[in-house]
Amino acid sequence: MKGLREIAAIVFIALATLFSSYWLEAVKGRGGIPGEFLSWGAGARSLAMGKAFVAVSNDASATYWNPAGLGDIERQEAMMLHTMLWAGTSYDFLSYVKPMINLGAIGLSLVRLYTGGFEGYDIWNERTTTFSDDQMAVTMSIGKKLLKTFSIGANFRYLKHTLAWHTNSSFVVDIAGLYSVPKMSNLSIGLNLQNVFENEISPSKDKLPFTIRLGAAYKQFKNRLGITADFVSIAGTPGLESHFGVEYWAMKYLALRAGMDSEEKSFGFGLNWKNIGFDYAIAMHDLGISHRMSASVRFGPSIAAKRELDARQEYLKAHAAFDKGYFVRGKDFLHRAVSLSPHNSDYLYEFDRIDVIIGKYKEAPKPTKEHELIRRATRKYLDRRVDHALEILRYLLTLDPGNAKVIGLINAIKEKEGITEPEPELPTGMSLVDKKLYDSLNFFYEGKYEKALKLAQDVLILEPNSALAYKRIGSAFYAIGEIDKALSNWRKSVELDPTDEKLRQFIDKIEAERSAEPTQGIDFLKSMQ
Repeated sequence: MKGLREIAAIVFIALATLFSSYWLEAVKGRGGIPGEFLSWGAGARSLAMGKAFVAVSNDASATYWNPAGLGDIERQEAMMLHTMLWAGTSYDFLSYVKPMINLGAIGLSLVRLYTGGFEGYDIWNERTTTFSDDQMAVTMSIGKKLLKTFSIGANFRYLKHTLAWHTNSSFVVDIAGLYSVPKMSNLSIGLNLQNVFENEISPSKDKLPFTIRLGAAYKQFKNRLGITADFVSIAGTPGLESHFGVEYWAMKYLALRAGMDSEEKSFGFGLNWKNIGFDYAIAMHDLGISHRMSASVRFGPSIAAKRELDARQEYLKAHAAFDKGYFVRGKDFLHRAVSLSPHNSDYLYEFDRIDVIIGKYKEAPKPTKEHELIRRATRKYLDRRVDHALEILRYLLTLDPGNAKVIGLINAIKEKEGITEPEPELPTGMSLVDKKLYDSLNFFYEGKYEKALKLAQDVLILEPNSALAYKRIGSAFYAIGEIDKALSNWRKSVELDPTDEKLRQFIDKIEAERSAEPTQGIDFLKSMQ
């Protein structure tokens, strides 16, 4: 059934593409604008997909299509394309990308359209010389993933056009973005604003037009099938250019592709073997048929592992700062961890939640009871134990009734987490810890050992070093026959309170008489609670 769905999807795309060709034919003939050679494409993969690639851009050709895509490249990669067109015309594209730890990735690329063999004649129609038409663009690119779903990038491009002895040159800047729709992880949106800024270096009446390239890529069947579409708007040119493409990975190493735009229809395939890629595209247009081939190579270690390691180090520094009560400083470390690993849900969660704490307590480093409990509540909150965090803050309120900052923090956490339940009534005249220990003792006397155990364990959330809580826990375990657990908790109680000689003697007695029935000694236990 799954295979039939894939076949049906491919057939539907093929029919839609065929139907679209009638509309595309009606919008031909938009050549002649300055810098037109920069619309010829890069890499046989994208050319086979009808030049609909701005929302894909996950290889070295991202320096051409969308520099924001560089943020997803994890290894060094180089790509080269050489195409012989017609009448001595050749088209070349070279690109190199290097991912970096903190800067995302940088790239350097070259695009060149060259036609030679033109003949020059004098006024008597006698040949005097030969000359060429050489158009070239050198681009430095940078791209970085800012969030799990969003990347940005920019191109800084130098252009030079030499016709015979006359040369024009200019410098332009592109700004781009790439966005993955959160609730549709298989849908990506790409945007490349080209020629946003232009600086003329040599006098020329020609100016590169501001160009908007907007695209979408939709993947299905575990990313084996990709459907792409680009729409291009050029300032001063009516209408939109449209590009459509399809890519299907029939096998792990083999991809089949097809595409079209207003100028041509294209087909091709791609082969990937380990670190080497080869792509081929054939295009059919008004001038005939042209063949495009490109090769790519990936090398060097993956930057992802190093980036994750550095992110982890920043995350640990953040927690060390939080544990000491320096919340603002810890947030700075956490921000670095998020920038290095924007897909990590734990980093994102904590980075979002720490602002709730900072809104009331920018730091809490003092050795006071208030600051100690704020630090502990913060750790619980960032550890997704919202109920524990709120309980610790309520305990602090019983120690310091009316503390406005604590009340405000409780309300802020509840608002952030969407908790609408009213606050429970807190005990008066005693702390929350004392109340829980008191109720635990009453449950123990009534023989409700499970409830006594639960309340005593709750105390450890509020006071992790409560000797009395460990003592009550041990007594409840002993009463229900869990001798080993009882002894473990009693030993911890004695460790925290070495003056409890009565409990120490009872531990010695139990260890010497492990064969005794679990209920023996209950009366003695009640006498020392």
